[in-house]
Amino acid sequence: MIDQAPPRDEEVLGVLQGRDGVASRVVLSNGQKLVVFNIAWGYDLGERYAHVTTNISPGVDGAAVDVFSTMLVETIVDPGDGTVLYQAP
Repeated sequence: MIDQAPPRDEEVLGVLQGRDGVASRVVLSNGQKLVVFNIAWGYDLGERYAHVTTNISPGVDGAAVDVFSTMLVETIVDPGDGTVLYQAP
């Protein structure tokens, strides 16, 4: 049996899960900016960061479906009032 490493992205996932159905602006380290309403996520064996698919469960009319690693998340912002909900250390 292979031990799964403990996750290192619980804060990122917690913010996005807690805002399920509400728009969040996610900025990745490569400069990409995503609008996220909901997420599906999982870990590959031995990985400490999840892969995330956005806006598919349920689908959101007009919202792009994106895939990214939580390791790339720099900031999560409430697009309504600009509040920073997560900032990478």
